[in-house]
Amino acid sequence: MPSVETSAVPRRSSSITEQETELSTVADDGPDTEPTELEVQRKPWKYVGYRRYADFISSDDDIFILRRFSSLNVRVALALQDQISVLEEQLGELDRWHSRRNAVDVNNGSFRHEPIEAREEVLTKITKKISKYNEVILQQSMLRKYPQAPRRDVKSIKNWHFNHDYRAIDEDEQKYLEHTGDLICVVQKDKTPLRKAIDNSLRLRTLPFWRYKKDEIPVPAYDAGNVSYYKDKRMDGFASVLMVSVGVIMLITPLWILQSLTSLNMKLAVITTVVLVFLLVASYFMVTKPLEGLGATAA
Repeated sequence: MPSVETSAVPRRSSSITEQETELSTVADDGPDTEPTELEVQRKPWKYVGYRRYADFISSDDDIFILRRFSSLNVRVALALQDQISVLEEQLGELDRWHSRRNAVDVNNGSFRHEPIEAREEVLTKITKKISKYNEVILQQSMLRKYPQAPRRDVKSIKNWHFNHDYRAIDEDEQKYLEHTGDLICVVQKDKTPLRKAIDNSLRLRTLPFWRYKKDEIPVPAYDAGNVSYYKDKRMDGFASVLMVSVGVIMLITPLWILQSLTSLNMKLAVITTVVLVFLLVASYFMVTKPLEGLGATAA
């Protein structure tokens, strides 16, 4: 997972100055060389832009964050639902009209030999609309399962923009990050509460112990001082080892305590306490449901 720190860069307007615009129109036929740090700082919209922004967002699953567009999607679904309802009423009216006692005799029981052209047209429209409606509903049922993006990961992306003076990407196109309640992680990760606690602590998640070396994940020179990447597997391994250690201690320690006790009531009190503590640990510090935690305790 990445961690982006903010550097002391004064904020400037996202608009390009006239002087920069004039300079950008001057072509240079000389050999192509890497821009200097000062040039990148002056013109991040040119040297960084969406190419580097996409590289940064795609560098780690935790920051692959996009909007869900919850309200708009619901509105689209409601609009399609209403359009289908109107067509449904039209179809029902046609059926009722041609089923009247005094209506001309027509075969209302055949698709192959449909005598009413208007009814066939309405049914064709319904087929297209309802197919789109079902597609939207199925997509929404999946999107609703995606977790809301953690604030720390959204903050990392905002820090990236801050470090580029909010000018690498047009200001209006950064505003999607302000819709915090509508942002989702595209790639879902099941993390234990202990691992989440590590992620939420800046000091713990930035320990050198699980930091990638500079040559393992290349970072552009202009981001090298602010962007660091950390090994998820090592962090997960640490959390797992810690949990196993706690579990072993909880299993072994009561045996020694029980061996030293003579009172049956005291032994029952120790056993009850250990079972309750183990159930709490299994339920709140591991990725288990309460019933699964109860099963683990019983085992």
